[in-house]
Amino acid sequence: MVDKVLGRMEVLRGFIQIPTKSRNDLIGDMLTPCKTLVNGEAAKIDNYGRLWSRFLKGKFPIGSRVQLLKTKEGFQIELVKNASNDVVSMIKTQTKTELSNTPKAEKTLDYLLNLTVRRERKPYSKVIQAKPHTPVYMMHKFWARRPHNVFAELIAHPSEPGDIVLDPFCGGGVTVVEALRLRRKVVGIDLNPLATYVTEMEVSQLNVDNFWQGFWEIKKKVEPELSGLYRASCPKCHSKMAVFDWVEWEGEKPTRMKLICPNCGIQTKEDAEEDVALSKRIEENFEKIVSQRQLWYPKTAIPKGDKTEGIIKDGYTHFWQLFTRRNLLALSILYKEISMINDNDVRKFLAFAFSSSLKWASKQSHLRGEIVEGWAMHAYWLYPKTLEINVWNTFFRRCIAVARGKKYSNENIGIHYRKAQSFKDFLDSKGTCLLLTQSSTNLPIPDESVDLIVTDPPYGGNVNYGELADYWMIWHNKDEVVDKTQEIIINKNQRKGLTEYEEGLTQVFKECHRVLKSGGNMVVTFNSRKLHVVASFVIAATRAGFVLHPEGLLYQPPIRAYTTTVHAMQVGAFTGDFIFTFNKTTQLTLDKFPVEIELKNFKEHIDGLIKNHMSERITEPELRERAYRILIPFLALHSRSAITACREAVNYFESQIKRLEPNFKKLRRQIIEERRKAFLIKNSMKKSLTVLS
Repeated sequence: MVDKVLGRMEVLRGFIQIPTKSRNDLIGDMLTPCKTLVNGEAAKIDNYGRLWSRFLKGKFPIGSRVQLLKTKEGFQIELVKNASNDVVSMIKTQTKTELSNTPKAEKTLDYLLNLTVRRERKPYSKVIQAKPHTPVYMMHKFWARRPHNVFAELIAHPSEPGDIVLDPFCGGGVTVVEALRLRRKVVGIDLNPLATYVTEMEVSQLNVDNFWQGFWEIKKKVEPELSGLYRASCPKCHSKMAVFDWVEWEGEKPTRMKLICPNCGIQTKEDAEEDVALSKRIEENFEKIVSQRQLWYPKTAIPKGDKTEGIIKDGYTHFWQLFTRRNLLALSILYKEISMINDNDVRKFLAFAFSSSLKWASKQSHLRGEIVEGWAMHAYWLYPKTLEINVWNTFFRRCIAVARGKKYSNENIGIHYRKAQSFKDFLDSKGTCLLLTQSSTNLPIPDESVDLIVTDPPYGGNVNYGELADYWMIWHNKDEVVDKTQEIIINKNQRKGLTEYEEGLTQVFKECHRVLKSGGNMVVTFNSRKLHVVASFVIAATRAGFVLHPEGLLYQPPIRAYTTTVHAMQVGAFTGDFIFTFNKTTQLTLDKFPVEIELKNFKEHIDGLIKNHMSERITEPELRERAYRILIPFLALHSRSAITACREAVNYFESQIKRLEPNFKKLRRQIIEERRKAFLIKNSMKKSLTVLS
């Protein structure tokens, strides 16, 4: 008999690696590869001492301790029952292993490039394949993060180590993280407190061992109680000690559930009606428990906004209503215990993991096929079938994500991050990173002191960051929502339209122009399917004094792995970014041709694209991309002297697009049908191959 702790790949692929020292006892003189049985099910042993069986695939949770016993018929495997009660306590070993397997720090671009050569002011012109996010960006939700490797190139190309980089809309922290990784000094500014909070946690150092000690301290205190909130009956052995990881609800009725049984491992069941009693009991006793335990949770009313109107109309008037009572109770208990941790750094990062868990803790979670999806939309939205996800299991998974992220940032940034209190600390070499939660319309930075600006501003009303951040900030700021007064956005509830949006961007870009050194570049990524929004952005930059470089417009495709998001997966969605390189120069480019001639040429070009769009199957985003390449330089060149002509060009294009909307819909339907047929053929071929094998 052999004791064995199951690793991640063993559970996922369905095998057990027999330890070398035990092979003589368990395999003996058997000639491998050979067929055998496991718990009466078909199995085989390969040449590497691995015992394979479909029976084993997903049978036991990762990190489970099992006993492997040789029998006359083959092998018997049993779970060591006292090793753990649920999945959380069974994967400590997995955590350490996976963290140790995080890839070593990548060599920075400056190491790979010749640092003795002064960086060029010429725009970066190479389209590169956008890579998925590194672990540091996987720690916490933030919207519309741009590809890290693209931003790293945009920073490295025109600057040197030690240069000062500014991002006036730092958002999810990509510019800040990559600038520090490349050994620049960096200023990150954002009006949204969630943005600067997440960014600071991304770059701050953390002793990961101390972090895990804090986690296990919390686990001892609350895990048994929290797991008790999610008890369920196993459909196989009928044990009442199973714990569900998630349950899907359709109204008041549970439809299916995934659970972990101490006897049978991971199980699913379609009808979870018998488990409703516990949920009702928690609901009835919720207020009493909160009062007796002196627990706290946010009681903030949901402010009326463009992205909250829908749920308010559906009767959700307060944020707490977005959670089940069970999850709200679990969050309240966990919140209180984290606040009592003595070590300041450990407490901060456990609170960060808690904050990260909120994405999966509300009724906005759902199943997308078989994929468990947290809150994924750029709006508050509850699906017809909602998902209640175990808070403790989620918190543990987010702790793993935080530990991975900090291991990555410790290796790639480490002691290079020194928090600055003001810009003066840069000049005195006291700091390398200044993060400010304020509007960028009034920068506390001296004139001509920044070497490079890299940023990704808000795209009109595409993402209403302030409204969405309220969901998190009410937990951080004890019921306070985000002040959106100075937010640069298009939002009818804030009474901010295109004019206010353009004026706000102009003020920020004027400040950027002031603080940027002469000859310096402002590199901006931008993406909107609404040309009026793109035009306002270009006009704002040029009116602020910037000049679009003649080669300063590049289209960058998106991260392929993230084109399956709700916003990007639709046929007709405008994915990817245009990368603009503006320069601070005193030599303004003069109009080469009269604006009337260029406007006429632009209209003729658009007419030609429209004429051919159906025969060439040009979709709306493809047509926009081609048109933008012509129109954007036109706007940048003429917005100072011929704003009326610029507006006319924009209106002409949008009116033509609107006229073609029926054709675009027809083309979308054709493409969707072709994709559906291709999917069915591919699926059919897979099934045929499975049968043959």
